[in-house]
Amino acid sequence: MDTDFCEDKGEGRAFTPSGPCPVRKIPSELLNEIFLWTLPPVPSFRAVDSPLVLTQVCTWWRECAIIQSALWDTIYLPSPVEGISPGVVELCKLWLDRSKVRPLSVDFHLASDYQPWKVPVEHVFAVQEVVRILAPHASRITKLLRVFPRFLLDELRLEEMDNLDDLFICDITDNIAGQTHVAPQTFKVPQTLRCLSLRQTFFDINAFTSLKNIAHLDLWQLQGQGQMSIGTCLKLLRELNWLESCTLDVAQGDYDREVLLPEINMPNLSFFFISWDWLVDVGPILDVLVAPSVRRLGLRGPPPTRRQWTHLRRFLKRSRPALTQLSIKEIGFTDIQLIDCLRLVPTLTNLSLSHCSVDSNFIKALRLDLRVPVMHNVLPMLEFLSLEACDDFEVKDLIAMLYTRGKGRQIAARRLRGIRLSFCRRIQESHRKDIENSGIENVIVRVNRLPRNSPR
Repeated sequence: MDTDFCEDKGEGRAFTPSGPCPVRKIPSELLNEIFLWTLPPVPSFRAVDSPLVLTQVCTWWRECAIIQSALWDTIYLPSPVEGISPGVVELCKLWLDRSKVRPLSVDFHLASDYQPWKVPVEHVFAVQEVVRILAPHASRITKLLRVFPRFLLDELRLEEMDNLDDLFICDITDNIAGQTHVAPQTFKVPQTLRCLSLRQTFFDINAFTSLKNIAHLDLWQLQGQGQMSIGTCLKLLRELNWLESCTLDVAQGDYDREVLLPEINMPNLSFFFISWDWLVDVGPILDVLVAPSVRRLGLRGPPPTRRQWTHLRRFLKRSRPALTQLSIKEIGFTDIQLIDCLRLVPTLTNLSLSHCSVDSNFIKALRLDLRVPVMHNVLPMLEFLSLEACDDFEVKDLIAMLYTRGKGRQIAARRLRGIRLSFCRRIQESHRKDIENSGIENVIVRVNRLPRNSPR
């Protein structure tokens, strides 16, 4: 759009859109709503992205954008990989000014969901500058994400954030001053805090005064004294039995048998993901947990014994959840005991298996059998199936199973709407057509590419 397409040349007067330009006929309230829809999925300080680009079109748009505080209430810093240019700190000041009294969402972007970053000294100093200008606005902050604990011990203090709802702390990458040691009960938690995530950090949750209002807890790759043991996890779940979602990463198998009794009843828990290190048996957690409202369940870790499915079966039989999503990764063999577990969750619509040994017997068990009642089949409601790096099954058995859930499905059963096959050793590009012809709506096949000099 030309800069003078709807330019108002009048200076120093009350702004009222006028003139022949059709855009001027849009009420300011509607234009403001349109502006909100232009915000990128990942907030940006770039001049070519909203909201800054909105201020460069014409005087009317500039005025509307500047006074609309909702466009400026999210501060998302560039990652250490991108680096923070000197102008970003000034832009943060601009965002704070234009957001007026709006609740603030702040993401320091000091951690990755995939792997730890090494944060340069100059990057930490730049973040420290942003912390300094944020401190006077602490009471406005509702989301504070991917922040080092050292900043919370300095100018940006939790006790001043009386509207904080979501807190994400990380510090394993903070190599400038070494790991941050925090004494128990150091952080005074605001009563508004409902979401807490500790990832790659060196201190445990005893650093907080109280978590009585927490509904969503994420503890991942904790380090040093903060590492989670079986006993610590059981104690935590017992104390926070009102949680709605919980992610646990278990690094130690130590526990006293006394913590196994009584059962831990968590009536509100709808999402539960648990991972574990080598030779850690998380069976005791599944053996005492009762969570009838769980809809999404994730298990990730190497199997210390062949009894992993026995623990899962006990949990499902005791809780009887109407499970819809199940994700299993790196857990070993999918044998007949897993099939017994799946028979307990006929409501399952999404099944994801990753880096597991899946044989043809398991694949055949997923066929829909027209000769028996629908609900007597394994996973009659299945809509999405994902197999990643899963081997040992014959491709012809997979295609035959897909046909029963696609073209040849029983009318009363759900149709398999999508299948994702990623890097399964026996699946080649030549199988794609047969898989697509099975009648599944959405098919994604990713095969391992042969090395350039390998024989075909």
